[in-house]
Amino acid sequence: MSSALALLGASKSFGGAQVLHDVELRLEAGSVHALVGENGAGKSTALKILAGLERPTAGTVAVGGQPVAFTVRQDAIDRGIGLVAQQLSLIPELTLAENLILGQPERIARRGRAARLLREAAEQAGLAVRPDVRVRVLGLAQRQLGELAIALAQGARILLLDEPTSALGPFETAALFGRVRALAASGHSVLLITHRLDEVRQVADDVTVLSHGRVTLAARVTEVTDDELVRAMVGSVPAVPRRVHELGGETRLRLEGVSAQGAGARIDGIDLDVRGGEIVGVLGVAGNGQTALAEAAAGVLALASGTVVVDGASVGGRPEKAAEAGLAYVPEAREQAVLPDAPLTRSAVLRTLGNGRRFLRRGLIDWKAARSFTSALLERHDVRPADPELPARALSGGNQQKLLVGRELDGGPAVAVLHGPTQGLDLHAGAVIRGEIRSAAVAGAAVLLVSADTDEIRELADTILILSKGRIVDRFEAAEFDSTRVGRAMAGLTGPAADGVHDE
Repeated sequence: MSSALALLGASKSFGGAQVLHDVELRLEAGSVHALVGENGAGKSTALKILAGLERPTAGTVAVGGQPVAFTVRQDAIDRGIGLVAQQLSLIPELTLAENLILGQPERIARRGRAARLLREAAEQAGLAVRPDVRVRVLGLAQRQLGELAIALAQGARILLLDEPTSALGPFETAALFGRVRALAASGHSVLLITHRLDEVRQVADDVTVLSHGRVTLAARVTEVTDDELVRAMVGSVPAVPRRVHELGGETRLRLEGVSAQGAGARIDGIDLDVRGGEIVGVLGVAGNGQTALAEAAAGVLALASGTVVVDGASVGGRPEKAAEAGLAYVPEAREQAVLPDAPLTRSAVLRTLGNGRRFLRRGLIDWKAARSFTSALLERHDVRPADPELPARALSGGNQQKLLVGRELDGGPAVAVLHGPTQGLDLHAGAVIRGEIRSAAVAGAAVLLVSADTDEIRELADTILILSKGRIVDRFEAAEFDSTRVGRAMAGLTGPAADGVHDE
C-alpha cells in the first residue's frame, strides 16, 4: 500500500548551507506521524517542501505513491494537503471566513458560503470556531484552531501541523488530540511537528527524528523508548538549576485592581505582587485572560482601571516607561517583538536602544558595536545560524524564540514578564531557557511566568496563580500543587482567591 504523502531522498540547500540530507519520510493513510528534532534540525524545511512552499534541491515528494512537483502552495492544496504553520498566516483584520475566501478566491467568493464551509468543517472536527469574528480579537490558541478549520474547509485529507499545541494547556491539548485521532480514524493523515515526547506518546503512531538535517531514527512509537528519542534528538538534556537562596526580597512588580480588555478576553480586578527573586507562575485554560494579564503587567495594554508598578514607577499602559524601569517582556506571539525582514542586529538591540545610550555615539547608532554585541548574544544563547546580517525570518521559530528570550533576560532585568518563553523549543533549548529564567530570579529579578505548560510552572514557580474568566480564582505555593485542585480551578469550579485562600 502506497503512503499518503512521502519525502523520498529529499535534500535542500540555501546558498552554501545544506539543511536537509537525503531525508526519507512516509506518512501512511489514516495515521498520525510525529516529526521531532532540535531547533534548526530541518523539520520546518521538510514541512515547507511537503506543503509546496519550498522545492527540494534533490529528491521528490510523492502523494498517494505518485511523484509530484509543487511550484506554489496552491498545488499542494489542490492535492488535499492542509497546513497549520507555527507562524500563523491569518490576516488579523479579516474574519476567518474572509481569510478562507482570500486563500481560494476563485472557488469561494461569498462570505455566507465560506462561513458555512467553515462551520461544517469545524463541526466535523469538533472545533470551537466562529467564522465571522475578526482574527485580531482571537488569542493564539483560537487562531491555531481557526487555521485548522480553514485547512479542512479547503478539503484537506492530509494535515501538516507545526507545533499546534504551543499555546494550549493540558485540557485543550487533550481535546485537540482527541479530534486529531478522530480525523485519522476517518481516513485523514496527519504529520505533527512537536518537541514534547509526551505528545508523541499521546497521539502518534509513527515517529521520525531529524538531527542536523538527517534522519537519526524512524520507528513505530510503541517500539522506541523515551531515552532513545532524546538521544536521537539532542543527545542529552541539561538540568535546570534549583533555587539557591530563600525568598524575601522587596516587591518589584505590583498589580492593584487591574482591569483591561485584551485580545479576545479581559481581566477584572487583578491583584498580585512579585518580589525580587520570586517566580510567580500563571496557569489557565486558553482564552481566560492570560494574554491580557501579560500585556497589562508589561505596560503594553491600556488599563480600564487599576495600577501597574515596577520598582515604584507607574507603568500601566506605558511600555516605554516599563522599559525605562527595567522591565523585560516576552510576548506570546514572538512576531510582535522581532523585525522579520531586518538584519538580526536590529532585533537584538531593540530593548537596549530603548533603554540607555549603549550604542549611541554623538547621537548616532554605532552599528559596528551593535553587530559585535549581536554576535556575542547569538553565541551566548545558541541561536543558529549566528549571523547578525541574516533577517529574523531566516531563523526557525525556535531560534527566533531563543533570540527573543536571550535578548530580554540579558543584562539583568528588574522585572521579567514572560508569556510562553519556551514554546516551540526542543528539549535541550527549553531546559537552557528555564535555567536562564531561574538564574534571572536568583540574580534578583521578579519574574511573572505565564505558560500553558503545567510541568514548566511546577518546575520553576515559587507561587502559582490560576486564572479563569479573567480573574485569579486560586493561588498557592508551589509545594501545595495538587492536580485536582488545579483542574477544578481551571474549569471554573473555584471562586476568586482572596488572601491566598481558595473556595471549595
